Amino acid sequence: MFLIQNSGLWRSDDAGATWRQMDSTDTRIRNGQGGYNTGVYVDPKNPDIVYTVNTASYKSTDGGNTFTGFKGAPGGDDPQQLWIDPTNGQRMLFGYDQGAIVTLDGGQTWSSWYNQSTEQVYHIAVDNSWPPFVYASQQDAGAIRTRLRGNQGAITPLDWNPVPGWEWGSEAPDPLNSNIVYASGIGVFKISYPSEQWIDVSPQLDPGLHARQSISQPLAFAPWNPRELVAAFQFVMTSIDGGAHWTRISPDLGYPKDTVPTPDSLRGKPGLLVGGTIQSMALSPVKRGEIWVGTNTSLIKLTQDEGKTWQDVSIPNQPGDVLAIEASHFDAGEAYVVFAWYSSGDFTPYVYRTRDYGKTWTLITNGLATGQPSGSFARVVREDPKTRGLLFAGTESGMYVSFDDGDHWQSLQLNLPNTSCRDLVIHGNDLVLGTYGRGIWVLDDISPLRQMMAAVSTEPAHLFAPGEAVRVRRNVGNDTPFPPEVPHALNPPDGAIIYYSLAAKPAGAITLDVLDATGTVVRHMTSGPVEPVKEAARPPEPNFWIAPPFRLPAEAGGNRTNWDLRADAPPVFTHTFEINANPGLTPPSPLGPLVPPGAYALRLTVDGKSYTQPLTVVNDPRSPATVADVRAQYALETRVVAAMQTAWDGYQQVAAARGVVAADTASSLPAAVVTAAKAFDSTLVAVGGEPTSGRFGGGGAFRPGGPPPPTFAGVNGTLGRQLNALETGDLAPTEAMQAAYAAACKDLTNAVTRWTGINGAALTTFNAVLAQNNLKPVPAATVALAAPRCGG
Repeated sequence: MFLIQNSGLWRSDDAGATWRQMDSTDTRIRNGQGGYNTGVYVDPKNPDIVYTVNTASYKSTDGGNTFTGFKGAPGGDDPQQLWIDPTNGQRMLFGYDQGAIVTLDGGQTWSSWYNQSTEQVYHIAVDNSWPPFVYASQQDAGAIRTRLRGNQGAITPLDWNPVPGWEWGSEAPDPLNSNIVYASGIGVFKISYPSEQWIDVSPQLDPGLHARQSISQPLAFAPWNPRELVAAFQFVMTSIDGGAHWTRISPDLGYPKDTVPTPDSLRGKPGLLVGGTIQSMALSPVKRGEIWVGTNTSLIKLTQDEGKTWQDVSIPNQPGDVLAIEASHFDAGEAYVVFAWYSSGDFTPYVYRTRDYGKTWTLITNGLATGQPSGSFARVVREDPKTRGLLFAGTESGMYVSFDDGDHWQSLQLNLPNTSCRDLVIHGNDLVLGTYGRGIWVLDDISPLRQMMAAVSTEPAHLFAPGEAVRVRRNVGNDTPFPPEVPHALNPPDGAIIYYSLAAKPAGAITLDVLDATGTVVRHMTSGPVEPVKEAARPPEPNFWIAPPFRLPAEAGGNRTNWDLRADAPPVFTHTFEINANPGLTPPSPLGPLVPPGAYALRLTVDGKSYTQPLTVVNDPRSPATVADVRAQYALETRVVAAMQTAWDGYQQVAAARGVVAADTASSLPAAVVTAAKAFDSTLVAVGGEPTSGRFGGGGAFRPGGPPPPTFAGVNGTLGRQLNALETGDLAPTEAMQAAYAAACKDLTNAVTRWTGINGAALTTFNAVLAQNNLKPVPAATVALAAPRCGG
């Protein structure tokens, strides 16, 4: 047996009766690199092969007498666990702080940990760019940032990059310039994008300051001055010029009241009192100069005048680190704090609220779980900035929500794994969560949580007011997509996220209509059966790329769906699946046009009763086009769709006539009838076309003397291709785009004119032949096709 401790590695061959030290000359193993050794492992098939795991890893092939460096994952840090396959020692699973890796050749090569969401996140922040970047400090892998939405239809490695911050600190994006970010941890780094250069601008570079900091150093911009950066050490310092100059605005706050701090210049000498450091900080969004800080020695300090005076508002007899403080967004006297005392074996959640500037505190933990195997102590609490009384809390094992200012809590776990929830940010309508071990999670659009009330549960149906929707395309890729094996995360649902609750399962299908400002329905959705397009049965790509037909959920309880901001798709004869694909999410083309920014209304109909809510659509902030440009583009697309509908209707009228005429080509009929019927059918084909002869429908092959006259099917296909070409980006229609539509529109007008004649005089002539032979006439189409408007 083996024993590993700070004095080194020891071996016993007599069940622990005697021990001998292994490889005592290797100081790395003997001293355990400061006590980081976490285990020793023996190959089940060969006891002479021994591994030790610490900040580096070592391998012995002689039972532990000598060790050499063992090749772990390149760049890996702090390996924690090693599993050796009991049937084959060449197969091993290594657990690092960065994730799990596998070797099949005894450690010569290893798999990647970049295929798993195992980030151990300490703190997160979200900037003001769009789509926003979320920044995270993470254990033994440094800080990172990633977009909350990717342009390729998913959040891919293209949307992720390292940030030159430190692993356990805080991040503070500049609210006035998203290309500047500050990060703490082992200094205060100023990071500039796009160069990604960084430099330490911390005041603690001055040795005369004697600054000390916690492992979780707070860093934030002041809500009352977006140029003022606030950093916490054992005191609070501010800078209004990006760290070039700093001002100290507090005394040493790491001591209880009535305690005289040891002079900073003397600290460290034997016998002198050592104070704490600031672990958490909250800057009031409603009162200028109000700052709350919490220390790693259980203290809470408050200033209401930008640091001129400070009060000790600590909670009596409450030990532990003050992990989080949240200043109210509605009342300057209200704040929330989270204590943790797990280092002493106390795993109880401690969340407090004050409404009188810390004179009194109330424990608010009713509903928070206790006694969970993975730990129940609280980590963080945040207040929704838009809805008073709506709180979110993260614990060592999950997420909670309160609708009554913390008096009662209930689970908000949903599909989250059981994991440590370390930090929360509410950005706009989204709740962004940093976990310690399962990466970053987002609850998209918390609008319904802001509207929760008792009456909702008593209504037969309730449609929640949606948050603002950004007009953004599903995927702007233009070539081979990322395969599913490339690590990725799902984008937020496209367009507007819509929530509704149903008291019971409806008797029939429910519907959701989207109306524009004129009251016109631009999109109709249903929970009823929806036939997939025929091409979905045998698409040109593997079926796993294809999105299933869209249907509204209609279950008792809460339901979520989305409107992708597109109008109803036009009718076409042939659908395609474009190359800007995403697994399971690729819709058939052509889609309906992307609607312009503006005011819309949602109308949910359940069992004959309708419920409405307004919806605002805004333009993509990155769009190169103005709103006027986008509206002009939509106007052209709408005309294209209307023309496609006319071509479709014309084809259906022709097809109906052909169906009747087909009976008149039977060989048993008089030869004159058969001859006339075949000739008339050829005339119909010449105007209707054959839907299967080309992409988006065809119009017949070329023939001597030039192309055939345009057909309804052919024009429908041409317009479909135009619609697809207009859908790749925002741009006011060019002259060439307008000319392309005008040409197709002219062809459609030609087809409508020819069909009008066929449906009139030509049909009368053919019916005369039928009448002469006592056969039923072919009925004329009763709905006249309107020729499209082809001008500007």
